[in-house]
Amino acid sequence: MRTSSVFRVVEGDLKAVWRDNVGSLTYILNLKNDNSNKFELSSEGMLSTSSSMPSSFITFHLQNILSQSSERIREIMTNRTKPLLTLFTSWNDSQDKYLVHNITSVNWLSLRPFVVPVVFTNESAVIEACNNSGWMTLPVRVAAAEGVPVLKYMYIDAMKKIDSDFYAYSNSDILFTDTLIKTLFGVLAHNSSSEHHTFIIGKRTNVDNVTMVEGSSWIELAKVAKKRGKVFTGYAEDYFITSSSYPWKDIPEVVIGRRAYDNWLVLNARKQKHHVIDASDTILAVHQTTKAGNFEGHGHKNGEYNHKLLAKLYKSIRYGSGELASICSVLVFSGTGAPVGEIITVRPYMYIFDMS
Repeated sequence: MRTSSVFRVVEGDLKAVWRDNVGSLTYILNLKNDNSNKFELSSEGMLSTSSSMPSSFITFHLQNILSQSSERIREIMTNRTKPLLTLFTSWNDSQDKYLVHNITSVNWLSLRPFVVPVVFTNESAVIEACNNSGWMTLPVRVAAAEGVPVLKYMYIDAMKKIDSDFYAYSNSDILFTDTLIKTLFGVLAHNSSSEHHTFIIGKRTNVDNVTMVEGSSWIELAKVAKKRGKVFTGYAEDYFITSSSYPWKDIPEVVIGRRAYDNWLVLNARKQKHHVIDASDTILAVHQTTKAGNFEGHGHKNGEYNHKLLAKLYKSIRYGSGELASICSVLVFSGTGAPVGEIITVRPYMYIFDMS
């Protein structure tokens, strides 16, 4: 099987400049209007395509990207255009997960207006709590494995209800910072004329016992991820960001929260020659690790549901090709100095090269 290349988003040197939701956006807008030479590409500033670089090396002028994004940022902030991302999940009314889901609720709301948070549920208590907090709720229309939502219909229903550039399912215990927003603006600028469907995944960082204070602040979340977080295996993908054109109708009826479907989705995207991006180094995705541990999905009832379903449809499944370690290309955003999890000031170029 000939699979497509996987592009990895690499953080490079980053600088923390965002102090709050509004301040971060103001900074990006100011970059565009800065007349100093540091935001102009000189001949010395261009990366050369030396013999050590792949032949498909391409340089993009970031000034153009910022010009495109800055107007879009203004439009989103003033509700004059569609949001960047529809981010959805599903959870049950569980006392054991009460704190986790409350932290997720606050964290995802902090990404508005760029992100629309949605929970799929048929439970009245969850619907009431989420609607009261500002989340959108949608019914679980199709379920399997004794009541577990089928992933493809969540995407299809979200796309019918909300118009956005990207759509993403994420496990309900994953927290994000504005690195999510920044990365998607970069991908959107690069892929504006692409004919390929886009599929973005990344590794998560496990952090034990995240508190409400930590989960409510992007800065605090980045600090605890750096201080006591551990990057998890490349076999576990907890979020899937796709373009609005992604052909979810053609995906088998796998369910969320059970093993095997994540690696198969990556494998399938590569096999179908979609534009696959590993954003592990630019999107900080924090997993709220509780006493249930980091392999909670393996212990669920009907834990083998997805594997059995896929095994019936395909003679052999190379799950290894759906692991993030199988990357063979790199997409690089270059910037000016700080650790993963803090927001970037991007230099006046972005480059991409294919190592396949």
